[in-house]
Amino acid sequence: MTESALSPPDLANAVTSFCTLGAGLATLTLARLVPPTQPWRWQRAYLWIFLTGIPTLGWHGWPHEIWRVFDTGTNLILAYTIQLAVLGDYYSPSTLRRVGIASGVLNAAGVLWMAMEGATGILPLPIDLGSFGGFNVGEVVLILDALLVTGLLYAKRGEIPDRARPLLRIVTALFVLGLGLASAAGTTLHAKVLSYHALWHIVGAFGFVFLWAFNHVRLSELEPTKG
Repeated sequence: MTESALSPPDLANAVTSFCTLGAGLATLTLARLVPPTQPWRWQRAYLWIFLTGIPTLGWHGWPHEIWRVFDTGTNLILAYTIQLAVLGDYYSPSTLRRVGIASGVLNAAGVLWMAMEGATGILPLPIDLGSFGGFNVGEVVLILDALLVTGLLYAKRGEIPDRARPLLRIVTALFVLGLGLASAAGTTLHAKVLSYHALWHIVGAFGFVFLWAFNHVRLSELEPTKG
């Protein structure tokens, strides 16, 4: 029995979901096998990249509200694990605890909100860009998560080795580019091949690989850290 075909944008979104899955597997493998072995807090973050790719593929390949909730929800967990990893690298245990609790509450609220959206079928867009797209509540929380990670890293840029700083700038640039692409709806398409959401998957995958590279370079120049 032949399954019904996806629309071209949905197909592009589904296929590029494998980039997220691959980026998770690649970074986790590199973190474990390429010396110096990266701390467990970072390996956990790379594992969540892979886990995030599963509902991303599900949402775009077999659209159902539960997949959407898990898609954005796992992205929030991923962003939170990266926050904890950065806090563990550069901040005191008390700061890690305070920021971790505050961010954890915010992200838990975001997940609960999305679950409510799934139950009611009402999906408000706090940032509405009209026919081009916009951001729902869960995506706004995800943006705040990413801004927090960026702020935490740049606040400690004086402690980052010189060789790693260009890689941090690349990761930041890819985040900004990804934010622009993610602002479009999943079906937004220009010039036949510019599927914005699918390109966001690809840019995000490269961003994660450069994040591993940033960590690899800076950890190579530091004393071994506790995982």
